Amino acid sequence: MALPPMISAKSLGLMPQLVLEKIGSRSLDTAMAISGLPHQFVDHRDGYIPKRALADFVSEVGRGLGERNVGLLWAPNLSVLDYDAWGRYVLSASTLGAALERARRIMPYHSSTDSTGFRFDRDLVCYEYRFGLTGHPAYPDIAFSALGSMLSIFRHYHVADWCPVRIHCDFPPVELADDAEITFRCPVHWNAGHLGICFHRDALGVRAERSTERIATIEELRRERATGTPRVLVEIVSSVLRLQIKASGISLDKTAQALDLGPRSLQRRLREEGTTFRSLTNQVVVGRAKELLKHGGMSIRDIAMELGYDCPQNFARAFKNITGVSPTQFAALKSISEHRSSL
Repeated sequence: MALPPMISAKSLGLMPQLVLEKIGSRSLDTAMAISGLPHQFVDHRDGYIPKRALADFVSEVGRGLGERNVGLLWAPNLSVLDYDAWGRYVLSASTLGAALERARRIMPYHSSTDSTGFRFDRDLVCYEYRFGLTGHPAYPDIAFSALGSMLSIFRHYHVADWCPVRIHCDFPPVELADDAEITFRCPVHWNAGHLGICFHRDALGVRAERSTERIATIEELRRERATGTPRVLVEIVSSVLRLQIKASGISLDKTAQALDLGPRSLQRRLREEGTTFRSLTNQVVVGRAKELLKHGGMSIRDIAMELGYDCPQNFARAFKNITGVSPTQFAALKSISEHRSSL
């Protein structure tokens, strides 16, 4: 049975900031809440999120802006450099062809299901992007966003006025379809069977005329995304629960919705993997509590509120039931351990 697709939170790029500038903080908060994303992703985009959350965010933003093709609105502003080490490693390649090959090879660090590849046709090349959630209503806007990010690779190796031979879209023409040709400055072929950028083959050898601000190595990318995309259901659900702790609180229904599953289906699949939703919730909550207790500077009351408990006593009771010690005892033991290690 297929696992729910996941993608790097860095795929949001500058979209939250652009939304903040266009429609304000209240609309941005609404879009974040509906998609189950914590507000911290406006500035920091760490970890992996369900692709459904990304798609819901894009859909809600389009509704809030009243834009039929919101993906075209921000496509020119997106860049693989928004993906930190991932993008810098791609743009550290010596030629355009090498950069596109790097992007293809390291895609598993970005997404659990997406892939890119080359399609050759005489003197033309089409660099294709295959997205793992094409059935969502917001897919055209996600596709336009992906094209915008990919085109930033081409811009790095060409002069500013370069444009593709044509763009391929694997969906029917959108409303105001001419806007796509205006945005990408080339013909757009609809219902093409694949999403991609077509260009002349000799462009593969073009070298960058400028270097990135800071070169990234594959080792740096591996350190930044050491865990990689979650590959089993338990890891995927745990990632969603960690997001919910930071956003609006843990909920079975919201978790199932984020993964495009029914609540009963999610519970059944977790039982098949030898665990339960409640057990995973306890693990994630206690894990976060331990992080906050180790960090110091927060009272038990503040930590309880951070984790969604109504009162510190309920939090302390749950923490002790799972760990065998109270939060206060855990913090004291950690302090003693750190003192001994410093001697």
